[in-house]
Amino acid sequence: MGQRRIGENNRLLIFGLSLFGSLFFSNPISTKDLSGIYKEIVVQDFETENFGEENVKAKLGPDFIPEVRISSVFRTPERESEKSLYVELSAEKNQSFQILFKNPWSSKEFVKEFKFHMYANEGGGSLFVLLRDSSLDQKKILLTHFNFSGWKVLSLDITRKVRQDDLVTHKNSELVFLGFLYEAPFERKRGTREVFVIDDILAKTRPKYLLFPGEKALVK
Repeated sequence: MGQRRIGENNRLLIFGLSLFGSLFFSNPISTKDLSGIYKEIVVQDFETENFGEENVKAKLGPDFIPEVRISSVFRTPERESEKSLYVELSAEKNQSFQILFKNPWSSKEFVKEFKFHMYANEGGGSLFVLLRDSSLDQKKILLTHFNFSGWKVLSLDITRKVRQDDLVTHKNSELVFLGFLYEAPFERKRGTREVFVIDDILAKTRPKYLLFPGEKALVK
């Protein structure tokens, strides 16, 4: 009699745990759906601004400056694009350099990620994004190593990589996109060249501080 009662209690306990588990995992009460609050905006499409040597900052002299210009030939197949930023450097000009925007893009909203439409010829260099966050520090964030050939869409989530909170009360701080840093490979075979193209750059943003309807939960 006692063993039967123990067996029934065990079955009830297992049933209760399985029911709780199914309810918990199918409807997690702590999870908020933030997908609908983001918007995608154009950061730079290279359609109207000119880019050239004046946008390049490098340590070596002008004889080592890479070719940087606007191209109407290389265009991403993902979007309706007319122009892009074309960069080419030869083995003789194998150096690291920055490409800086004349008019840096900035946002007072919370930026979750950037999306880049890029072409490469498997040249071996690396490209970093240069951002200035709310602490006024300049951050260098790796975007990609050029170990691929052809067009790619690259996403860069910066949620945990930069500070975007307002450090001064009643003053909305900005996230500023300054440009790019290219780091050349240690060596490059003589006679070879690296080409990479940057087309439309997009950002996914939302208001910096949100209140869910009917709740007091503040989402930063």
